[in-house]
Amino acid sequence: MRGLTFKAVAQTNRSVSLLDRGFDCDMIIQNWCFKPSWLITMITLVVVVIFVKLAMWQLDRAEFKDLVKDKFESRLATDYEFFSASDSLVDIDYRNLILEGDFDVSRTILVDNKLFKGRAGYDVLTPFILSGSQKIVLVNRGWIGVGDSRDTLPVIEPPVLLTQVKGIASVPTTEGFRMGVVNLTKSWPQVVPYTDIDAMQASFSGELLPLMIWLAPDQPGYYERNWNPVWADPDKSRAYALQWIIFALIAVGLYLFLNLRKVK
Repeated sequence: MRGLTFKAVAQTNRSVSLLDRGFDCDMIIQNWCFKPSWLITMITLVVVVIFVKLAMWQLDRAEFKDLVKDKFESRLATDYEFFSASDSLVDIDYRNLILEGDFDVSRTILVDNKLFKGRAGYDVLTPFILSGSQKIVLVNRGWIGVGDSRDTLPVIEPPVLLTQVKGIASVPTTEGFRMGVVNLTKSWPQVVPYTDIDAMQASFSGELLPLMIWLAPDQPGYYERNWNPVWADPDKSRAYALQWIIFALIAVGLYLFLNLRKVK
């Protein structure tokens, strides 16, 4: 007990001694004087909070992608089921579906900014009119490369005229950051930056269903495909989370380093 009292008195005497020598310290740690400004403290606090929140956001994204990946893989192993215009779209994502009807070969949509094995290109979407109705489902036939120039669109082969197509159901979404707008004209084929069912409705007399079919591997008339609902690996999101945590630690380290002065 006396030893602790002696150390406390010694530390107090040392603080007084440093003040007498012109050192204005908020805290004394061994031979170091710690005196941060309130502005630097507030900036560091804000930066650290932002980095931690970004890390938590990436971890949430990784968890979401894990759930989507598990759902996709489990449904991929199920049998195909027939789908008609009157069927519900609730929880239809990644189900194996069979559609009956006819392709509308007069209209083709190319979704821009799609990568396949590091190459730029388009996803080829062809409308499929469901039998017994006028309802339309967009069928994604796969990826095609840009070619030598973006000024000239690639030649799109018409789909094989099947009255039945099989594939994986996907519900297009416009959530998240998007560049550009979808504005279809009367000239076909057309290039769009992303799939926006609502923006496309006018060109299809309002008959587009909020559904897309990723064409099955055993179907003819397809292009390159690598169907995956998660456009980034969950592990990549976890790596980003670790990166933000490291940035937060670096910010704290710099805060301490820049505000500690060694005293003799």
